[in-house]
Amino acid sequence: MRRLYSVIGRLVSWPALHPARAGALAGWGQQIASLGSAVLLIPLVTAYLLPDEAGIWFVFQTLLGMVTMLDLGFGFALSRQVAFTLGGGSGDEQKGDFLQLAPGWDGLAQLFKLTRQLYRLLALGGVFVALAIFEVLANFGHLLPVVTTEVRICWYALTVAAVLLILAGGQTSFLNGLGLVYQTRILAAAYQVLAAAGAAAAVWWGWGLPGMGLSFAVAAALHYISVGWVRAKFATGLQLHGGTSAPKGALKALAKAALPVGGVNAFGSLIYTVQTPLLGFLLGPEKVAPFYLAQKIGLAFNLAVMHTVSPQMPFFTRTLGQRDFFGGLQMMQKILWQTALLQIVASLAFYFLSPAMASILLQRTDYLPSGVLALLALDFCLAGLSVNWAWFVLASGRNPFVIPTVITGILTVALTVLLVPHMGVVGIPVSALIANLAANHWFNFLKGFQLLSWLRRAGATQQ
Repeated sequence: MRRLYSVIGRLVSWPALHPARAGALAGWGQQIASLGSAVLLIPLVTAYLLPDEAGIWFVFQTLLGMVTMLDLGFGFALSRQVAFTLGGGSGDEQKGDFLQLAPGWDGLAQLFKLTRQLYRLLALGGVFVALAIFEVLANFGHLLPVVTTEVRICWYALTVAAVLLILAGGQTSFLNGLGLVYQTRILAAAYQVLAAAGAAAAVWWGWGLPGMGLSFAVAAALHYISVGWVRAKFATGLQLHGGTSAPKGALKALAKAALPVGGVNAFGSLIYTVQTPLLGFLLGPEKVAPFYLAQKIGLAFNLAVMHTVSPQMPFFTRTLGQRDFFGGLQMMQKILWQTALLQIVASLAFYFLSPAMASILLQRTDYLPSGVLALLALDFCLAGLSVNWAWFVLASGRNPFVIPTVITGILTVALTVLLVPHMGVVGIPVSALIANLAANHWFNFLKGFQLLSWLRRAGATQQ
């Protein structure tokens, strides 16, 4: 019995001793939860809803993700700033986008107070954006030929979910910067499972789109409460050092660091997030389900690889805050070459395995042709390889990606609108490949190699 208690004790303490590895494992668990949610929900949606209703639901899910992107890059900037401040760094010690705050928990408490005020404004903006999106879709294109009361209730229930996710996102970003990636990803996985289970029950019981939307709203409310509980339990230093406000000009400086990242995220999302809504808008909602499933599977494989990179970013930034450039160099080299192999394997797995997965998940609907899958797999592979390099550049306090990403996003949307009516679904991966190769991928690699060279030179002076 004593040995059993010892084993349990080691298992419980392992995440604290290995936070980056625990974060990666939790990220994979989150992906399993996401895929499991799809396995649970997609067959019911395609079997029990009409094709146009199923298409509307899948498009609404994508648009929900677009609304939650009103984070505007503040989440990444906050997480990076938290890690840097926790490492003892201050904004005047290194070139980049870091704020001048007191080191340690004093500066973190100032930053957290600013965070709560900021995210309330972002959530309010989410309400107005969701309202605008729905009214535009209701009056143009082929996606919503008839706006019923059920469709309207579904969308605005999802809007409530999006607003709560934005509010929870501020605290989640703070926790990620503290290295608590393991906890936040477990909570994210729990939200995905709970929301999907509720929506599946709504479909099964015949509650249709309104019940599905309301299930997401309830799950988001529980997620918001649970994130607050984790913050109160694991970030007790915020309460102990919470007496002062952020220095004057901190919000402006944070916005200066965050909004370019938000621009990268927003226009980067146009490459993938907007594809499903555009497909329904151009060809009708009945065409959405096969592509939505293929995209979801492909992005799940890509995110599984990304979860080996993103948990390392707070520790990479903290290393730079400690001015350990040689350690940062070693970390960057090791992770990039490991994940390159994983990315290739993930893209091949998507191409060969997704048809079998689709045969189980899709009801009354055919999957995508092999040629379209091959183009999607190539696009996912190149995107994953280049984005992993960009992660390190952003984590170092630099963001040179705004202009290339804006160009890529606009070019992707323009090519999609031009090609899809003539080429059908194949026009989507063709548009993304052309846009990415023209303006995005090569630039990510270039800036990543420049950072690697800078760390090599800076690290050499420490040896």
